[in-house]
Amino acid sequence: MSEVLINKTDGLQRFVSLIDRYFAAGGSQLQFNVVSRKTLIDAQNNPEKYANLLVRVAGYSAYFTQLSKDVQKDIIERTEEKL
Repeated sequence: MSEVLINKTDGLQRFVSLIDRYFAAGGSQLQFNVVSRKTLIDAQNNPEKYANLLVRVAGYSAYFTQLSKDVQKDIIERTEEKL
């Protein structure tokens, strides 16, 4: 989810619309990490600064810096959607 989407004046309305469209199209589950791509990349490069950063991963929460680099990369790659 792009922080730009949420920070717009109509951000909440757009966010709810995105969720509604997802479920209307047959989606069954959503999990959100409301953290910027920039923060995740910085956490990956400087884990000592982000020891308490929790993220959602396939149905559970985990400390980002304790995840494997492959899982971190996957989270970063799906962090921002452009609308």
